[in-house]
Amino acid sequence: MLDCHPQTLRLYEREGLIEPCRSDSGVRLYCDADIELLRRIQRFTQEMGVNLAGVAVILRLLEQMEELQEQVDRMEARIEQGPKALGPARTFSRGRTIQVRIEDAREVER
Repeated sequence: MLDCHPQTLRLYEREGLIEPCRSDSGVRLYCDADIELLRRIQRFTQEMGVNLAGVAVILRLLEQMEELQEQVDRMEARIEQGPKALGPARTFSRGRTIQVRIEDAREVER
């Protein structure tokens, strides 16, 4: 399917690039996401000439980018919901009202 030697798959696993499931008898089982990840690793190593340490860094950075994008998407959704999504408002002595969201400890001045 991937035109990949079994030893290469074992190396990727030892390097922590892939973690296939295993059957009760210890046979490695690869899901569609694993196959896509292996194809991505092959592109990095074969087409781009990246070594396995570089692949690990790239994959970690891509994962962090996805997490950050999810955070941005959640924050955009909160902004679209308006001030009520930020939590209760409090008034301070200078007469300014601010919205305080306890869980992320950020203040948004109104």
